[in-house]
Amino acid sequence: CLEDLGGIIFFMDPMSSHPHEADITSLIRLANVHNVPIMTNPTAAHAFTHVLKQALAKGAREMIPSFFYTLESPSVAVYKESQRQVVEKSIQIGK
Repeated sequence: CLEDLGGIIFFMDPMSSHPHEADITSLIRLANVHNVPIMTNPTAAHAFTHVLKQALAKGAREMIPSFFYTLESPSVAVYKESQRQVVEKSIQIGK
């Protein structure tokens, strides 16, 4: 699904505690890892939709690359490599 996701509008009440706080944190983390813009309040959403409208009208893909390209944070490649090494080491230990 992330390859088709250009942005997230997710309003939350910052003045209240949420029983699903871990889910909210995970959503924000995934958005950051995959360079997907996330708007958590009406002002941010309004500004983002204005930029989106301008980018679509002008065909300016560079204004919001996540809507046009699959992006990945550089930290993802580092994480994947470290996980590959862990698996490789585990296989060696198991032999």
